[in-house]
Amino acid sequence: MAPKVGPETMLAEWLFVETVADVRRRSQDPGARSRYEMLGIAPLLRKLLIDARPLLNTVRAARPDIPTDFRIRQWSAPGDGRDDADLSYLLRLGGPELVGGPEHPALPKLQQFIGARVGQVQGRPLTVLEVVKYYANVEGGVHFGVPKEKVDYVLSEMAPVLLGHSTGQIEILAHLGTIVVDALTPLCESILDSPLIDTRMHRRNDRGFYEGHWTADHYDKISRH
Repeated sequence: MAPKVGPETMLAEWLFVETVADVRRRSQDPGARSRYEMLGIAPLLRKLLIDARPLLNTVRAARPDIPTDFRIRQWSAPGDGRDDADLSYLLRLGGPELVGGPEHPALPKLQQFIGARVGQVQGRPLTVLEVVKYYANVEGGVHFGVPKEKVDYVLSEMAPVLLGHSTGQIEILAHLGTIVVDALTPLCESILDSPLIDTRMHRRNDRGFYEGHWTADHYDKISRH
C-alpha cells in the first residue's frame, strides 16, 4: 500500500519522473541534436544531482531500497604506446565510451558519480560535477555567467570557436545524461508502479492506476500505444 505523504513529496516524484524523461529525450542520438538542445541537459542534471537539495535525494528518501547504480567508464589518459600519450593538451573530454554497460562496475553513491573522471583539463582530472556546473552556470544552461574556476575559463575559451562548426564538445552532456537515465530508471519505475498518494483523493481503479493522480497520464499513454 502506498504511504500517506504531503503534497510536496508527490510534487517531487512527479518532477523527478518528468525530468528523467526529458534527459532521456535530449540525450538520444546526440549527433542529430542542436547545441542548444544538449545545453538544456545541464540544468536538468543539476536539478537532479547537484543542487543544494538534489531532487534525487528528496525522492530516494521515501524509497531507500531502490538502487541507483551509475555505470560510468571513467576517463583515463592514453597509455604508453599511443601516439598521443605524451602530448600536452589543454582539454580532453570523454565520448560515448564513458557510458558503461551491465558488465561494468557501478558507482552506487551520488557523490561517487559526480566526482567521477570524464576528461582532463590542464593536466588534471575533469569531473562530472565540473562539467555540469560549467554548462549550467557559465554557458547558459541556467544562466549566462562569468567563469570563476580554471575549468570554466578553458571551456569558455573553446565554446565560441565551436559554435556553428561542431557539437562534439558539448555532446558529453548527452553521454552523462544516458548514464543518469540508466541509473535512475529503476527509481522512476518504482514511482510509477507505487506512487505516493493522498488517500483522501486517490483510489486505485480496476485498470490498476489511481484516478485523478498524475501517474494516470503515463498509464493512459501506455494504453494508447
